[in-house]
Amino acid sequence: MPIIKVGVVGFGTIGSRVADAVLRQPDMKLVGVAKVTPDYKAKLALEREINVFVPESSMDRWEELGLKISGTVEDLIDSSDIVIDATPGGVGLKNLELYKKAGRKAILQGGERGEAVEATIVPQVNYHEARGKMVVRVPSCNTTGLVRCIWGLRREVGVERVFAFLVRRSADPADKKGGPLDSMELNPVRPPSHHGEDVRTVLRDLSIFTTAVKTPVTHAHVHMLLIKLSKAIPRRDVVDILAEERRVLLVPESLGMRRTSDVFELSRHLKRPFNNIYENIVWLDSIHCDEGWVYLAQAIHQEAIVVPENVDVIRAMCTDVDAESSMNTTDIRLGIRKGIL
Repeated sequence: MPIIKVGVVGFGTIGSRVADAVLRQPDMKLVGVAKVTPDYKAKLALEREINVFVPESSMDRWEELGLKISGTVEDLIDSSDIVIDATPGGVGLKNLELYKKAGRKAILQGGERGEAVEATIVPQVNYHEARGKMVVRVPSCNTTGLVRCIWGLRREVGVERVFAFLVRRSADPADKKGGPLDSMELNPVRPPSHHGEDVRTVLRDLSIFTTAVKTPVTHAHVHMLLIKLSKAIPRRDVVDILAEERRVLLVPESLGMRRTSDVFELSRHLKRPFNNIYENIVWLDSIHCDEGWVYLAQAIHQEAIVVPENVDVIRAMCTDVDAESSMNTTDIRLGIRKGIL
């Protein structure tokens, strides 16, 4: 099978992690990354022998600092079979003209509007919809986490309604823009939040109501879900379904897991790159069933959860590899777990 040549445009929170994940895949080659700012991330990427491409207008600045570049952003696009655009929200849509002009396939991230792409993909659900497409979107961290958790129950039992309350981190750890500090912010004040509508770009006919609050933390979102199943089933069956769901990891309180900080301590002991948690972390003891309603709480690492999704969508768009084979390869290469810890 030919090696897929992948270019990553944007080397921040998501782009750096996706580039690292591509390097770990047996059927992919990282052509390089595109970056605007000549900073420590760029220097360290060059030390790892990752090719760095920059806008033509900033080439002189990079050369003045002694940072070796491999060409322009256009050179990266021309040398790639597919481009992962991991730029800030709104920038990806502007970059689409570059990808279309070069005739290259592109994957955008959740910060872009769903209606601007041909499909929004969460591989467990609709991997096949990326076939033959030129522009596909991987949804946001919150949407991906909600879809993964709901999908298993919907597939195995049926889901009538979902209510989700999201406790959101206010910014990523490296985000210097901040806010809110020493405060919690209704986001939005008037519900519903946008997350439910975004979930419906994948689970199209799902009845879901979401609302959220932003909190002064930088690591992880917490989702509290109330799910009405099509029929009542015992708690043990709910646990079994979630334990079998790919990229969902159940953690028991008895092992000292009750805080998001415990989740990140787990990532360190797993020796994950960037301390990534690719899985939904569902607190096992939070699962409660009552007459067809299921309540549970889960943590979502906003920096890492969409990384395996991007890798799978590369295969879906560029090869005839089936969904299960792709996800198996991705999960093995990234050390992704499922079941009960």
